[in-house]
Amino acid sequence: MSEAKAGEHVKILFDLEQDEDGHPPASAETLWAVQVGEGLFKIDNIPFFVLGIAVEDVVSAVPEEGVFRFKEVVHPSSHGTLRVVVNDPADVPAVHALFQQMGCSTEQSHLPRLIAIDVPPSVSWNELKRVLDSGREQERWGYEEACLAEP
Repeated sequence: MSEAKAGEHVKILFDLEQDEDGHPPASAETLWAVQVGEGLFKIDNIPFFVLGIAVEDVVSAVPEEGVFRFKEVVHPSSHGTLRVVVNDPADVPAVHALFQQMGCSTEQSHLPRLIAIDVPPSVSWNELKRVLDSGREQERWGYEEACLAEP
């Protein structure tokens, strides 16, 4: 694979470490990114399994065996990434709507109860944490803070 052109969308491959329970359910995840410089890419979708990566992070990646393989975060964005596993599949649309009303973007996984959430800098982490903890206490969902923005 040759270098991508500036502004071109490419897939970046991230290796994942699975725990003893087989989570995450894959050994790698690919994320869309936009080339912003030589070997530099801005993440353009919300990760479902990769830890420590958020929308608009600038990462370095190298072409390797037909893909661009992640090397490191070069410039973290001020976005954060959360993941919510909804207990009742019928509640998934309402959970998407709730976080979107708070100013977040959401993406639906191929796993029907898993939602990835992008937290832009305009969203209050304190308010978000209150909502997340309340939903967990009500046994509506479980959640993971996959990438917290630097204050």
